[in-house]
Amino acid sequence: MFKIFSLKRNKNNKNNKKYKRADFKRKKILNKHRTKKFFRFKKSKNLKKIIYFLNIIFLLTNIILLFIHMQKHINSKKFFFKNSDYFNFNLIKRTYEYISSYLLNKYNTNNQKIQYNDKKIIKILVTGLFSDESNLNWFKERLGNKFILEYNSPNPDYIFYSVWNHKDCEPKYHNIIRIAIYFENFLPDINHADYFIAHPHIKYLDRYFKTNVFLWTNFKEIESKRAEVLNNPIRKNFCAAVISNCKAQFRLNFINKLSKYKKVDLGGSCYNNVRKKVKDKIKFLSKYKFSIAMENSPGDGYITEKIVDSFNAGTIPIYYGDYLVDEYVNPKTYILIRGEKDVDEKIEYIKKIDNDDKLYMEIMKEKPIIDDKVSNKIDKNDIKEFLSNIFIQDKNKAYRRDDNFYMFNPDLIC
Repeated sequence: MFKIFSLKRNKNNKNNKKYKRADFKRKKILNKHRTKKFFRFKKSKNLKKIIYFLNIIFLLTNIILLFIHMQKHINSKKFFFKNSDYFNFNLIKRTYEYISSYLLNKYNTNNQKIQYNDKKIIKILVTGLFSDESNLNWFKERLGNKFILEYNSPNPDYIFYSVWNHKDCEPKYHNIIRIAIYFENFLPDINHADYFIAHPHIKYLDRYFKTNVFLWTNFKEIESKRAEVLNNPIRKNFCAAVISNCKAQFRLNFINKLSKYKKVDLGGSCYNNVRKKVKDKIKFLSKYKFSIAMENSPGDGYITEKIVDSFNAGTIPIYYGDYLVDEYVNPKTYILIRGEKDVDEKIEYIKKIDNDDKLYMEIMKEKPIIDDKVSNKIDKNDIKEFLSNIFIQDKNKAYRRDDNFYMFNPDLIC
């Protein structure tokens, strides 16, 4: 190497091969040395300091612009933070938190690195739904990866409520974002909540998500139960039901008519004729050919777990409720009652199936659920996106309800 750099150029012999070779090697080594220096500069700590310094300047500039803008609107008494689109507050907050994190990491006495977690904290209160444990698990499954969840927070930013109580009407919760979840056959008041999760077949901007209890049910046992029916002797017991609501008059009238052909065994708390109240609904229904899977009342999009329970028991469901249930369920696998005029015709069809083993087995060979992934698709993915779109917004921009509505309709305030 020393020989290469010590070679002198011979002007009298420009075609000297030895000189050319040495000159080429010298340039190669010098280029390599410069490249190393360049990359060493890029990896230096000074670059990080420059980035943080620029962030501080950016933050201070935004704060100055913020005060200038507030000064313009102070005379008009506008609620600046709710109505202004002038600044990206999340960007300012993020910059501030990065700078704080850098300073804490640098001057931390324990020499432990503090990692900044940029997940948004979601403070929610849930009322009138299921048990706390099942609610918490449900939210964690859908929001745990994107947000930090503070469940049943004393100072919530969001309240999830249903029809069973009116805790959301308490004055201390008037200024938080309301999300109504209606699993029962009631229509939510679009003037009362900001967002809705319910069953009707409607579309309403970004405020509404259509679902029903049917889509949140377990479909796992359906195929195994049908295989069991096909591989075993045909069931001798006729029809059964487990009913807890005694006010559904249409269902009661249908059972009375069907019982004139053969007895319908009732194992619920309502009209029980098997002596003991049934504890395991699926196990009880698994002894029968048919089962009553009628909703308490018909409603647009209102489909509960009843028809799925009947399939999980390996029976043929006799269904009354949403006529559009066949968008999820194979119409060849259940008997749909459309109303009073349809009852006599369907009872004759039930009698035909009961007396024709070949027809009964043909029905049991059919696949009940049209799409095996229907529950996973709608419950876990679509609703996750719907909720994320609510929480990812700045809270002051996530409001949708119009408070002026109740100024003109004070009697409608809950």
